[in-house]
Amino acid sequence: MSKFSILRIDHYDPAAVGRKNRILFSIFVLIPGTASLLINLGNALEINFILRIIILLPVLGIIYYILLKKLRSAIEKIKPIGDIEITRSSLKKRIGDAITRYDFESIKEIRLTKHIPATRIRESKSGYFSYILKIVFHDVPDDTIVVSDRSVDNNHKISITETLKTLKKIVPFEVVIDQ
Repeated sequence: MSKFSILRIDHYDPAAVGRKNRILFSIFVLIPGTASLLINLGNALEINFILRIIILLPVLGIIYYILLKKLRSAIEKIKPIGDIEITRSSLKKRIGDAITRYDFESIKEIRLTKHIPATRIRESKSGYFSYILKIVFHDVPDDTIVVSDRSVDNNHKISITETLKTLKKIVPFEVVIDQ
């Protein structure tokens, strides 16, 4: 079906990195609304419009720029270390020279969780740059990996969420996509 990059996060807890970036992204998204609110507040306090613009644009512009740089630097630090191929009968994980194949009979559940939001349109189809893919097995310990949103093959046209929605229809185990 599709092949996705496995990403290396230089932190002991990749989920914490994702939480931090989602909080920064929320603040990043709220800045234009805050600017509108502050301009209207200045109108209620009868402050000159030009003065409001002169004060607000540089201050909020600097905050916006700093947050954007911080979010993009987090994405630039992430490097691919392998790939995971999702087929109709198994998952094949390749990290360096090591190749591991998981048959669907040995898998109990696959859970996909949002990780780091994308800051550019070309980075993602679903709005997120990366996801955390947790594979729960019947008899061996769980495997948790960070994967990219866009496929390596198919010219980056397929997202991992689309692939897992399709996989959900054909596999005997549970596929959970956290929203």
